[in-house]
Amino acid sequence: MTTTIRPFQPADTEPLTDLSLRAWEPVYDAWRALLGESIYALAYPDWRRIQAATVRTTSAQHAATTLVAEVDGQVVGFASVVLGAPDADGSRTGDLELIAVDPSAHRTGVGRALTDACLDLMREAGCAYASVWTGGDDGHGPARAMYEASGFTALPLVHYYREL
Repeated sequence: MTTTIRPFQPADTEPLTDLSLRAWEPVYDAWRALLGESIYALAYPDWRRIQAATVRTTSAQHAATTLVAEVDGQVVGFASVVLGAPDADGSRTGDLELIAVDPSAHRTGVGRALTDACLDLMREAGCAYASVWTGGDDGHGPARAMYEASGFTALPLVHYYREL
């Protein structure tokens, strides 16, 4: 199985949106289990609609820095990079804003290939460092493992919720 990384094309929008919803479903399931039904319903009443809109908007606004992964001609993942404005010395930062791999392609190296390609893109754009945000829940466990294997250092953060 060979993974090909290529630039985003507008025709990719809906396939990427569909695969992202499959990829992120375990994350939202984990959040539901952690938060309980009541708070979850308040915080994430329609996560599919919001995530779909986020993928469509981010891939359109950052089309030049969105990469698509294919295996045997099938779209199996994508990642969007957001480049910061250059500092006075010309260096900038790069954020791995979105990344999703279809569950059918998990643990096949697609996520690593996308991450490596995004890091190359950031280096070529003059980025001094790269950052990515993810959750500490079980649903994000595979993503954290991949980021750490790619050399990222975790900064523990805590996000609290409370029903009023």
